[in-house]
Amino acid sequence: MRILIADDHELTRAGLRALIDREADLTVVAETDTAEAAIERCAEGDIDLAILDIRFGAGMTGLEAARRLLEAGLTRVLLLTLHDTAEYVRSAVSAGVTGYVLKDAGREELLHAIRAVGGGRTAMPGDLLRVALAPAAGPSDADLARLTPREIQVLTLIRGGLTNKAIARELGIGPGTVKVHVEKVIAKLGVSDRTQAAVFAARALP
Repeated sequence: MRILIADDHELTRAGLRALIDREADLTVVAETDTAEAAIERCAEGDIDLAILDIRFGAGMTGLEAARRLLEAGLTRVLLLTLHDTAEYVRSAVSAGVTGYVLKDAGREELLHAIRAVGGGRTAMPGDLLRVALAPAAGPSDADLARLTPREIQVLTLIRGGLTNKAIARELGIGPGTVKVHVEKVIAKLGVSDRTQAAVFAARALP
């Protein structure tokens, strides 16, 4: 199985490579430190499994990269992350991800997940799966309180129907930065898209 590792921490990538390359049936053929680079490399067509972190220091999130990779049929995806919150797990499942493992997982659990997802099966711990399948009550005031002041600004402009480019002009920041803010707002509110975020904002924001 040919594997790509995408994580913005060099030591994490090195540790994963060392673990995986000891297995006769697995080999790491590429490493990237951004989600964008992961998509570009997978587009070359010889990656069987992409192991992605959810959060990168800048640019596209691993969730968005996973969605794009799966929609394009470029490769299978395993998310390896520190985050086990409901919004992240539900967003991953919504994106079509079938593998979700926490970074504190043991060696055997990780290798099992790699082989399972690479073979077209599901690998998600039972507690995370229950979180993903539990009915979502929708965003609450507590969810709103988790947003940063900048994210509140972005949510307000989403409510007004502005595109990412228009939000960037309004706030004087780059479109890529806006995209990251929008993804964080959607994740923190536990909604599936910006339309649901706008509906919530119309009710919750002054």
